[in-house]
Amino acid sequence: MSGPTEAQVLALGAFAGFTIFLGLLYGLRRTASPKARAFLSALAAGILLFLFYDVLNNATGLIDPLVPAHGGANGTLALVYVGLLLFGWSFGFLSLGAFERAYLRRRAAREGGVRVLEGPSRPFPLDPMAVSTLIALGIGLHNFSEGLAIGTAYAGGAVAVGTVLVVGFAAHNSTEGFGILGPGLLADRRYSARRLVALGLVGGGPTFLGTLVGSVLYSVPLSILFYGLAAGAIVYVVLEMLRPVMARETREVAGLGIVVGFVLGFVTDVVVTFGGA
Repeated sequence: MSGPTEAQVLALGAFAGFTIFLGLLYGLRRTASPKARAFLSALAAGILLFLFYDVLNNATGLIDPLVPAHGGANGTLALVYVGLLLFGWSFGFLSLGAFERAYLRRRAAREGGVRVLEGPSRPFPLDPMAVSTLIALGIGLHNFSEGLAIGTAYAGGAVAVGTVLVVGFAAHNSTEGFGILGPGLLADRRYSARRLVALGLVGGGPTFLGTLVGSVLYSVPLSILFYGLAAGAIVYVVLEMLRPVMARETREVAGLGIVVGFVLGFVTDVVVTFGGA
């Protein structure tokens, strides 16, 4: 039996990315208890922490075979790739900070100095919906790399591997939508259906775009660069999310949420690992 057509591959990439809406649907609900909101926000942060681990694991998986100690014969190229990963990480982290200062804080000031999330040390000056957008951007960078893997597998004739990747990433991405909701859950803000659609497109759409690029052009340096960008963005938004929930009155329940979120991300990723991809 022949492999899927180009249109079918793109449809599979879209499916893998847009399962993010399954988690985003929770944004239509409200939570009541402050501790419950802190737990749910920390749960989202835990999922993002797993994504950070997953990003670095995927990047090192591309670099390790080149290292002489691991049987590779191109240590110089491995160093170049490490430099590319670190550059992407630094740029992803610092660019979000610059974006926050240059735009989001000015927007908050225009709207009357929005200060909805109070941390233990300093106020959080951003609207939670803006922070959700930052999270969606970071997740989108990660998902672009996932799409590259899907497109490359099918383009190389590895239909079974590509199918496992689609199923695994679809299951995994269904938890990412919940990670995007963390700031709004903590602030007890309700997401409109229009905003949820926009966040889903930002976070899940890059899986489709990556599948398109990977099906016609695969580049290890490009993958490593996007892994680095995703890692930096995820670190930035996790730090922003954890500061308010680690206040003394919610610290214990937040710690539990972080652990549960990380485990949830790990369990969904097992599908891909056991599939041999």
